[in-house]
Amino acid sequence: MSMITITATTTPALRRGFLHLAANTRRFLNHAVAAAIAYREREARLCALYRLEHTNLDNTRIYRSPIDQAVEKAAQFRRQRRRA
Repeated sequence: MSMITITATTTPALRRGFLHLAANTRRFLNHAVAAAIAYREREARLCALYRLEHTNLDNTRIYRSPIDQAVEKAAQFRRQRRRA
């Protein structure tokens, strides 16, 4: 009789634990995929912005600042260090 009681009480606990683990795994994967998509969108936006010429930037009312130039130099420096 006590074996049936122990089995009956542990089964819902195991199920609850598994469901909790599955929910946490799903939430982690959703956040990871969302972060990857957001990163790729930012990279694509930056690439498109840097491909525009200054005349196109003036037409769209977007201006390059000294910070953009500094970021570009830092990116070039990182690329050179990776190649070496």
